[in-house]
Amino acid sequence: MIDTRWKRWLLPLFGRRRAGRRTPESFRPRGTTSRVSRLAARYDAEVDEALQRLWPKARIYHDREFTRDRADFLLVVRGRGVMVETKVKSDPGLFRGSTLPPLLDRLQRDGRRLVVVLNQGDPTPARELIAAKLGDKGCVIVWSGPEHDADLKDAVEGLLRQMVRHP
Repeated sequence: MIDTRWKRWLLPLFGRRRAGRRTPESFRPRGTTSRVSRLAARYDAEVDEALQRLWPKARIYHDREFTRDRADFLLVVRGRGVMVETKVKSDPGLFRGSTLPPLLDRLQRDGRRLVVVLNQGDPTPARELIAAKLGDKGCVIVWSGPEHDADLKDAVEGLLRQMVRHP
């Protein structure tokens, strides 16, 4: 049976939408539509350049799909992997890590290491969250440019030193 109500057919074509009706998250294009999205895309590129600069022989795998339970990068150095998750804040306030639990749950099951790289802010609450879920297998650092490369290198190398390649 065909729907013959013209209103139902024409309103979506002319862009009139009812108040409160929104497009589901899964259908929204992941692009650079907001200021934070543009900052995040640029920050991911800067972190990628830093990883390549600090570990020129390492393999870096990027997760092109947006999911909350997978990290943005997998950095493989000397046969050992560390997950790298980037987080962008538009204000310099506290970073609580409210978007991290799905990722932490997955990494806790997999036994993987994680470095959360934050552009600005106070990461103390997120550090407590990661310590509760991953223990010493995870850390949070604030990295805002090449002047903080030493912090990034220390964090990743510290996690790599924990790993035993052959038990």
